This record gives sequence, C-alpha cells and structure tokens, in this order.
Amino acid sequence: MKTDSNPNHRKPCSIFVTFTLGILLGSCASYGPYHANTAAEPTKSVRGPTDGRYKMAFIEFGDQGSPLDNSQRKAALEVIHQAQRPLLFVYIHGWQNNATSGDVCRFEHFLDMVSSFPEFTGRKINVIGVYIAWRGKDLTFPGLNLLTFWSRKSTGGGIAAANSCLASIEELAVAAHEPGKDYHHTVLLGHSFGALVLGNTISHSILGANGEGGRSSSAWDMAVAFNSADSSITTRQLMSELDYLYRYDPQRRAYVSRGNLGEETTAVSENRPALVFLQSENDSATGQFFPIGQEVIKSTNLHFHWQKVPVPGHHGEKVSESEFYTHTPGNSKYLVNYHVVPLGETGAPPGLRATENRAFEANIKQNHPDFSFYTSEHNDGHERTFCRNGEYSPGAVHPPTGKEIWRRWKFEYTGNARIPCWVVRVPKDIIWGHGGLWSDNSVAMFGALFRMEFPLGPGGIVAPPKPRTAPKSPDLQQLTLDKHAAN
Repeated sequence: MKTDSNPNHRKPCSIFVTFTLGILLGSCASYGPYHANTAAEPTKSVRGPTDGRYKMAFIEFGDQGSPLDNSQRKAALEVIHQAQRPLLFVYIHGWQNNATSGDVCRFEHFLDMVSSFPEFTGRKINVIGVYIAWRGKDLTFPGLNLLTFWSRKSTGGGIAAANSCLASIEELAVAAHEPGKDYHHTVLLGHSFGALVLGNTISHSILGANGEGGRSSSAWDMAVAFNSADSSITTRQLMSELDYLYRYDPQRRAYVSRGNLGEETTAVSENRPALVFLQSENDSATGQFFPIGQEVIKSTNLHFHWQKVPVPGHHGEKVSESEFYTHTPGNSKYLVNYHVVPLGETGAPPGLRATENRAFEANIKQNHPDFSFYTSEHNDGHERTFCRNGEYSPGAVHPPTGKEIWRRWKFEYTGNARIPCWVVRVPKDIIWGHGGLWSDNSVAMFGALFRMEFPLGPGGIVAPPKPRTAPKSPDLQQLTLDKHAAN
C-alpha cells in the first residue's frame, strides 16, 4: 500500500485536531479548591458580614467525592460549635455551578435575608450556611458547557455514593444538635444535580437500621430538593420503603407504624415529611431534555429488558423500571403525590415589618394547619440584580419592587403514596423553570414549609424538634391486612 509522505496533505486535519484539543483543554474548569485555608488565613473558607448576623462556610469536593480541603469542614464545625442557637442551612448546588458561581451569591443573599427578619433577630438566632461545592461545570467554553450534562450527572451520582459527603452532612447536623444549645434546626437543601446528591445521600440515613430491630434517627430536621435532576429509580425505592413502614392515619393526621400501631415514638406528624421534592411545572431541563437523554443512554447501552417493580401506594400494580429511569421524581406520574394549587388573590396580612419579600415574613409569622401560604411578587427574576459580577454585598438595601401581587396557595394531596415523602408539582408563578429556586416566591413557599416543619407553640416559641425515628418492620399479618384494605 502506498502511503502519502507529504505532511502538507495532513496538515488541515492536524490543525483541526490541535485546535479542538486546545479549546477543550483550555476550557476545563479548575479542580479547586477555590476557598482553601492557609496558615496565613486559617478561616478563609468562612465569610459573613462584620456584625456576625450570619456566617457562610464552604466545603468543596472533588469528582470522586473526596474533600479537597478537610480544614474547610473543621472551620464550618467551629462556627457551629460556637453558636448557641444555630439555624443551619446546608446547600448542595447543581449543574453549571461551583464554589465561585452566581449560585454562591444567591445562597448568601438567602442567608442575609433570613438573618435580617425580626422573627430571627429577635430570638438571637445564629444563621449559618454551609455551601457544599463540587465541579458542577467542567467546561467553560461557550456552548461546550451544554455537552457536560451527562458527565456532571455521573459525577453527582458518584459523590452521592461516596462516603465523605454523607459523613460531612451528618457531622454538621450533629454539631448543631450538641448538648447545651437551647435552639437548633438543621435544614438540607439541594438543587438539580445537587438534589440528586442530596436525595441519594440522605436516603441511606433515613432508612438505616439500628441494633435494636428499629431504625436510626437522622441528625438533620428537614430536607428539600428543588428540581431534582436524578432518575426516579432511587426515589421510588425510598417511597416504597416508607410505604412499607408507614400508613396514613387521617384521624391523627399522621403517618403511623404498620408494625405496631401503638408505637407513638415513631408516629410522624403530617406536616413533617422526611424529604420534600419541589418540581417546577415548566422546568424543560428535567421535564423534556432529561427523558430524551435517558432514552439515548438506554439505546446506546443496549438496555432493553427492565424489571417490573411495585408502584408505591398502589398495592398490586407494577410498572417497568424503565418508566422511573427516564423520569425525574417530580415528573413521574406514579410518584407525584402533592400539588401546589391556587386559592386566589388576596391582600397582605397586617403587622408586616419587612420591605423585601414580605410574603416570606407572612409565612414565617404564623402556623399553617391547612397547608396554605402566601406569595407577594411577580416572578420576573428581579432578585438576580442582587448579585453584581458574582459578588454579594451583605446588608445592601433592596427596596420594594412596587409590583406586589398577593396570592394564596395550598399544598394539596392529590394521590399516590401518602407517606412522609412529598413529591410536589409547583406552578411557574412560584418556581420559574429549572433555576428559579431562589426567586422571592419560591423562598416564600419555602418559608411556609419551614414553619410547617417547625410550628410555633404558645407564646410564639418554637420547641426543638423531636428526633425522627422510623418504625420497626411491620409484621406479615398487619401488612396483608393493610394491602387488602387499600385494594
């Protein structure tokens, strides 16, 4: 065979390959850590305003789930140990974000807002945020970053399966609950692939068994996943396990043990679900593109045979697991069990003192026995202006928008498994699209969930939440009776 020895004949291809590789290599995002502590700055990974009303700490992880700087976790723990009344928010970001992206700014604004409300300042609450960071984007060249969806999804799944992320979350939550603190709440938040990490990580702690035939209690109090970009296979498994352990008692408005109906310590009040999935109705990323991508992966992997698995809450009904593989939890018709429904326009309740996101204050000030709540703004993205070039200024004045529109909504059970795990469809007026979790209306809705989880007692005092302990496994006879009753 005759070969072409003229290098000029291969030059265009070589130039193209070299150029393409150069773009890819030059567009790789840094592995970090971005907030490494040093001998000169031992607490560089912690920041906040000079008056100390909130603190925000970073804990960064690599692609294999290993912490990039263990001193970051130690610094975050020190902040929690020093707080007498900690309100801890642990947030895991999603796709296209990292430890320096705009999501950092939006989370910090959330902490700033919460710490500024009279309901928290009056009780001398120590607002603490921990930003769990990973490489949610690994290419920075415009356009190419869209090609990283599946690689970043795989990385998120790997981090969730590794040990360090769960260990960090558990240690932070335990520190917030240590003896001597007269107020302590730990709230876990996750978005997109961060919700994937959150859901998969804490599912293990929800269902972990102890040595006494029961289940271990979780150190954290509340977990909310926004627009989860995970397949619903693991969520279906979690919901099936909870359906196996609990039944809903309408008289008590609580989830009670199937194994021992007198097991009071494991009864879960209806307003305290272990995990809440919030899904925007107009999220095209998880609602449209995710199923297409999953179908492509199924075809390329030649995965055509699927096991049929039980549908939670539908005793006897089985569906191909492919159905759950191609849909996220909030887009699965077999898992969604709550909707946010409109109750109409209304006026602002009296006695509000806030100027920014007044519906958040309205929802925090009162209990919600009927699961209704307020929003007060047009969902037009105005909150994005709070961040300038990715930087946030604590204490900056954010005047009223002048475009308030007060509305009431309600979390309403709409079918499927009635268990302490809510999968909720949310109108676009509250969460717009995939990245709208930090909008004023979304934060206001979260305020209502927070107050439902931690209701006000006599005199407006919030008692420390009781540990959430899952019940023992049901006996066979009781389980059979429950199934026949449901059918």
